Amino acid sequence: MEDGVEIHSLYWDNFNRDMLVAHRNVMERFEVPVRYHERTVPHDVWCDEVARASTADVFGFIEPDLIPLNAGVVPEALAFVRENDTLLGCAQVSNQFYPPTHVYASPAFFFITRSCYLRLGQPSFRVNARADAGQEVSYAADRRGVRYRTLYPTHYERDPDGGVWPLGNYGWFGVGTVFAGRVYHLFQSRFGANFDLLTQRCAEVVEGTFSSEGSILQRTCRSRTTHLDSCFRIGGCPGRQ
Repeated sequence: MEDGVEIHSLYWDNFNRDMLVAHRNVMERFEVPVRYHERTVPHDVWCDEVARASTADVFGFIEPDLIPLNAGVVPEALAFVRENDTLLGCAQVSNQFYPPTHVYASPAFFFITRSCYLRLGQPSFRVNARADAGQEVSYAADRRGVRYRTLYPTHYERDPDGGVWPLGNYGWFGVGTVFAGRVYHLFQSRFGANFDLLTQRCAEVVEGTFSSEGSILQRTCRSRTTHLDSCFRIGGCPGRQ
């Protein structure tokens, strides 16, 4: 991994240890130098602490229930934010806040150059009356006309507890979501029914047998998969680079 990069991951003291070991195995397999933090602190508060303390050229977050699907994912993301002096993350909306259609770069898988972070005025990652964790960073980029990239979901495995989540007018996501064919995010990792799902997917990624076909249900805008793949590589999707 290139110099000048910090990648951080937070887990609480009650996080399932088998999942943590599986996550570390994937990161070691792809030589991603994640700095793990065991702290029982709100995610948004911790993100702020990391962002403001970092002196790296690029800093980012990978949650312990999210994994890259191949060795090129993280280097490609880092190259994109460096070359464009911007930020990148998985597409997400906050369905509990208005407007529920605002797509932002989630801190579950997130990278930003320090110069971009400073240019945006060091926006907070904290939850507030209109924004979930990390959403204010995207709002700050929107206000300043800074184009950034979000990775959209292409598949998910099962409906989450409480029902499937809409992603604005794009489609849906849920437990075991694949974003742009590049990362897999478990979600709801606190539920025991999902523990084995992540450890299984991590093992498949390490062994090179993971596939988004067959065992993973193709439920989220399948017709746009090819388009989204090209967006990541060559130019950005309309309205959101």
